[in-house]
Amino acid sequence: MDLTEGNFFKVIPLYTIPMILLSLLQLLYSSADQIIAANFGEGYTSLNAIGSNTALINLILGVFIGIGVGANVVIAKAKGKGNREKARRTIQSAIVLAIFSGIFLAIAGYFLAPILLKLMNTPELYIDKATDYLRIYFIGTPFLMVFNFGSSLLRGIGDSVRPLLALLSCGLINIGLNFLFVVGFKLDVVGVGITTVISEFLEAILILVFLSKKDNFASYKWNEWRTYKEETKEILKHGIPAGIQSAIFSISNNFIQTGVNGFEDLSSNLTSDIAVAGNTASIQIEHYIWNCMNAFATAVAALVSSNYGARKKQNLMKIFWVSMFYETVVGIGLGVFCFLLRYQFIGFFISPESFKTSEGMFLSEAYQRALAVGTARLTLVGLTYFLDGYMDVMSYYLRGLGHSKTPTVVTVITITILRIVFVTVLWKNIPGIYTLLALWIIWPITWSLAILTYSFIIHPYNLKAYDHIDRHLAMEIAEREKQEALANESIQSMHV
Repeated sequence: MDLTEGNFFKVIPLYTIPMILLSLLQLLYSSADQIIAANFGEGYTSLNAIGSNTALINLILGVFIGIGVGANVVIAKAKGKGNREKARRTIQSAIVLAIFSGIFLAIAGYFLAPILLKLMNTPELYIDKATDYLRIYFIGTPFLMVFNFGSSLLRGIGDSVRPLLALLSCGLINIGLNFLFVVGFKLDVVGVGITTVISEFLEAILILVFLSKKDNFASYKWNEWRTYKEETKEILKHGIPAGIQSAIFSISNNFIQTGVNGFEDLSSNLTSDIAVAGNTASIQIEHYIWNCMNAFATAVAALVSSNYGARKKQNLMKIFWVSMFYETVVGIGLGVFCFLLRYQFIGFFISPESFKTSEGMFLSEAYQRALAVGTARLTLVGLTYFLDGYMDVMSYYLRGLGHSKTPTVVTVITITILRIVFVTVLWKNIPGIYTLLALWIIWPITWSLAILTYSFIIHPYNLKAYDHIDRHLAMEIAEREKQEALANESIQSMHV
């Protein structure tokens, strides 16, 4: 796709819908992992073992997946300028970075898994299961990194369909293998982890095949195993701040997850394992809302980078406001939809079957309390998730303009610091607010503060971008006029 021309009310959804479908498929496969483990494995403890790792996985992977955002920005700008050679060097450099960062994560994650889970107050009831799953998951991170980086590169050159095809085919294999390993071989969360690694390996191979296609704006070369200094520096320049922002964001979420892991309300017989089960189920549903909205935010980075590189300043704020419109429609629409069907959605993860003991006894009271926790959280967070969409559009807009550090600073101040202070200082020490509801409400409050902060700083950055474009256009016009004058002088001298 040409990301610099046309009606952006049409261009943005056409570019974004494959990304949304890709995200939804990823989530469906992740949800299938947890549903199969809960209903055919060892019940809600298996659900908790997988779900309680989510915040920790996002924290550890965040820095490196953020580098993929940097690759997206660099290659999108190269395409906007029509520079195929730079785009090719970006692809080669990014894939090497993906492989080495994945290997580093695999080694570090495998050995640190039990330590990190203990630091997060993971209940003893399922900490061994959680450790087994996390270790196997990290073995597959080299393949996961290649798929994520490769998908970012393809989207940067306007192709958001092929990553979807890779995920669709491999995800179906993942679900089939889940039934084989969990239901057939009775491997529980270990089986879920193994199937995840297998599907990620197949996704990585497919994405490299798609990147190497000759019909791309720039193609991956299998026999060229190297990085290019200039392109690598640019990828890291844009990607590391994005990764740090993601990690910092996840740090605060890990503090909140730690709070849930250790939460108990003896007056209502709400134990930590029940709280985690309800919280985990709601988070799985919320991910569907977030991924749909985040696709529009991710698109903003590619579109803004392309138009900034093509010197089309008139398109920049069009992209911003059209994206904000879609965030509003999608975010509020999905939030209301999930609220109306909250019991049905939570019921996919918290079913009566998952609350049966090995002897077949149904834990009715535990089931009802977990269901209540899940629906309460989904109501509060789901209905306000559109605020996170606004925040992400503003963040990715600045990244598209080349300002990658500013969103990181905003995240640290308005999200991470405030959430950590609330959880560690206020939540347990102020009478009356040691509740799960008070813990969850910190999400929309911090999103709103981030939006307010961005509202003050986007306009000055826009003015800088417009000035930069105007100066370069003036230089290009002056250079063309100079070349034309020289050409005319040469013609005149030939006539003489």
